[in-house]
Amino acid sequence: MERKKKLLLFVSAALVTVMLVAVVSSTLSSTSSTLGPTAQSSGALLGTPTPIPGVIRTGMYIRIGVNKGGTFGVGKGTDPGTGFQYPIGPQFESLAIWWWGEGYAIFYKTLSPTGGWVDNKAYWWPSLGWPPKLPDCNLIPVGFASLRDDDNRAIIKATLNTADGALKLEFTFSFPKPQKYVLLETKITNLGEKGALRDVLYKRIVDWDIHQNTANSWTSDSHSAYASLYSRSLYRFIELSVSGYTPTGLENLPAYVDLCAWDDINATGSIYDYPTTRYPGMRDIQSHNREIPYFDGNAAIYYDLGEMKERTTKAVYTVYQAGWNYMYEVPLE
Repeated sequence: MERKKKLLLFVSAALVTVMLVAVVSSTLSSTSSTLGPTAQSSGALLGTPTPIPGVIRTGMYIRIGVNKGGTFGVGKGTDPGTGFQYPIGPQFESLAIWWWGEGYAIFYKTLSPTGGWVDNKAYWWPSLGWPPKLPDCNLIPVGFASLRDDDNRAIIKATLNTADGALKLEFTFSFPKPQKYVLLETKITNLGEKGALRDVLYKRIVDWDIHQNTANSWTSDSHSAYASLYSRSLYRFIELSVSGYTPTGLENLPAYVDLCAWDDINATGSIYDYPTTRYPGMRDIQSHNREIPYFDGNAAIYYDLGEMKERTTKAVYTVYQAGWNYMYEVPLE
């Protein structure tokens, strides 16, 4: 009898959650259709335009693909590719699909000969194609290596420089294979070619499309973004998150989390996209409350690095986590 009561409680809670998601989804239906890149909003779901080289590593619970540009997403130019799979399998791909949504943008100001500060940017994600296009992306690949790959851990490092010689970007992915998370260390070095830099801002951009579903339930806090979706094949809610951290001073803490980064990045390289900008755009969605938005979100975590003297380095950390909500591990039908 007690077991039946618990089962009924689980089912009731799950039904309430689904009803809430449906209500929120209906209120956002008119808005969500305008979100995402042109390929998604038009209903013609297209993959990345070119093959994206990199390596694929498989652990006990998740499989990842890390490319030479320093993001998740490896493939031959057709969906779904391999970016972040939980559980393991192409049907459970959650990053390397439709718009290949895991990337970064960095902004920095250099002093001009006339004494004014000039804003510069560099950015890349797999839907822009490989290698990064110049002059738009302002990035030159320097190195790519698999530093470790055994039963316990995989470590992959990608290095790129900005084409103007201002910055070196080092992305080191550490994947403990028996776990459900991946650690990313991003080192940003002022190479000294442009002197001291001002207002350095690094955005890490993550478009979770859980199990190839572009619409998910999104929440956020001061340094993290969380996406969830009920899987009818697995009878559970899948929970994926991305969080930003720093081991050093307060000036390097994540400064902002935006759940709708679509309107401040050039998602596909099309003239119809928004320009890539340091600003949060017109739709800067956050969700800390009971009303959980269900839409095609795209999270950006802002790392405000401030000023960087010549030949100095700052490091920040990003953590990608996977899990499921055991409270609802029952069929909803």
